[in-house]
Amino acid sequence: MRKSGMSRSEVSGAIISPTVLTYAILCICVCVYLLENQIVALKDLVASKALLAENVIEQIVSDYIRFDTEHKEIAFTTAANDLSNKARILVYLVALQGWPFVIDDMVSVDAKPAEIEENTGINGGTLRPLLKELKDRNIIAEKNGRYSVRAVALSTIERELNGDGGPSTARPKRQSKKTTPEADDALADEASNSGNAKKKVRGLSTIGIGERFQKWIDDGYFETSKTLSEVQQRFHKEAIIVPKTSLPTYLLKGVRSGHLSRNKEDVNGKTVWVYTRVKL
Repeated sequence: MRKSGMSRSEVSGAIISPTVLTYAILCICVCVYLLENQIVALKDLVASKALLAENVIEQIVSDYIRFDTEHKEIAFTTAANDLSNKARILVYLVALQGWPFVIDDMVSVDAKPAEIEENTGINGGTLRPLLKELKDRNIIAEKNGRYSVRAVALSTIERELNGDGGPSTARPKRQSKKTTPEADDALADEASNSGNAKKKVRGLSTIGIGERFQKWIDDGYFETSKTLSEVQQRFHKEAIIVPKTSLPTYLLKGVRSGHLSRNKEDVNGKTVWVYTRVKL
């Protein structure tokens, strides 16, 4: 009777040869190498996309806004005065996306219509249809009543602001016309009555506006709290047409210089900043 078990020849055949073992180890090493490089490549892809987003945001907003990192606010530059309402909305919402690249603190990257209205100076009746149009075009998104731009739409927004396609968002350039002082006064009155914040009275420099604003502070205009809209109405009363989006420049300067203080108060059902003279 043959004993149970494998013969020596069978045992030797069951042992893996060194050549096969070496080949198997080599295959494992290659797989690990490819997997590691694939992970690194994916990380590079994420970093590249973040860098791309930052670059596009900078290109879109650099001419039109400035980040106030101390107060975590966005202020429009005078160059933004030539933007259409739609373009102004897009620039503001894109700027909100730039906060994570500017400061480490948590700042909201979306906004309610009331916040957009306050910061862009566009009244609600004009603002809401534009928000709906941009949402329908999948350029912005809405969640829980707050709006933000879609990251995938940044390049589209940049092209539209540059006038390279899509519905126009840039404000058409107006032909310059020679006018008399009487015509300038008529233009100022017309702009004041219609609430058009885009037109300026010719011949009044930014320095002159700043000096007049400071005089108001010195004369006690801010002894009682004033809102942004009230300050704009005061300018209009004196036949000075200043875009609402330019006013924060003077107000913030007054706050930082210690002449004004500001607090948030409920005015006509909205929470807005109000400015008061600092009593020395």
